Amino acid sequence: MPNSYVSPTGGASTQDGLSADTAYAYSSLASAESDAGDGGTILFLDGTYSFTGDKTWDSGGFADMTYKSLNDQGAYLFGTSIRRLTIGSATTTTMKIEGFQQANIHWYGNASTTFTINKIRHADTVSGTRGGLGIFVPLNSNANAITNSSFVIDYSSSDRLFHSAGGTSLTSCSFFLKCSSVSANGITSFGGSPSSSSNTIFMSDNSSAIDASVIDSSTCTNCCIFQMDSGDSSGGTNNVFADPQFVDAPNSDLRLRPGSPCINAGTSS
Repeated sequence: MPNSYVSPTGGASTQDGLSADTAYAYSSLASAESDAGDGGTILFLDGTYSFTGDKTWDSGGFADMTYKSLNDQGAYLFGTSIRRLTIGSATTTTMKIEGFQQANIHWYGNASTTFTINKIRHADTVSGTRGGLGIFVPLNSNANAITNSSFVIDYSSSDRLFHSAGGTSLTSCSFFLKCSSVSANGITSFGGSPSSSSNTIFMSDNSSAIDASVIDSSTCTNCCIFQMDSGDSSGGTNNVFADPQFVDAPNSDLRLRPGSPCINAGTSS
């Protein structure tokens, strides 16, 4: 199947950033998806794709669709407030999403869709809540995977990090929860937290804000978990519970300093 190219400029729907004019002169993302078909790849050209409302990728229900930034981090998904990006439809089978920057975008999965999210760099730029739901809402128990990604999450009120993510695995990810205005244990989950985490860092700027029911250390391997509540401080394999020493987490720089204890736990810089 052909690749389809999506551009942030041109076409008929520039207000939501999902128009395209390259290669096939698409007027909408939906037409690009239709042409790519089952097994197709949607390549997003460099630029900012502004979401003025909630969106759905692959609303047509194709199989094995891939959505990818043509150049890693070159395509930037931006919500004008906290926006929902739904992955797949009731008839979609698998989806892969790779290489985007994003701000104020929360991922939702369709119950019939199994997804892989890889190489995403996320940073909330407005404090907000998604109505009690979290940034990852698979809404299924499928074997979803989030890999090689970093997230800075800014909440203005108590919210959930994960919702119904019982089958989702995390590998080589970093999470920094900016929740100084949220009471202790403010970051919770509902309907199932990730089934496993490896080489992943969870940190908050609020003491005890990471609820042990969200990040169960017994399911973590080579992870760094800082500011967890008193419900858990051990378990799993080679986990550490100290400050990971990010370079500049409030400004979304989640690189590790050379002396970070997370490096010794097996995570990368």
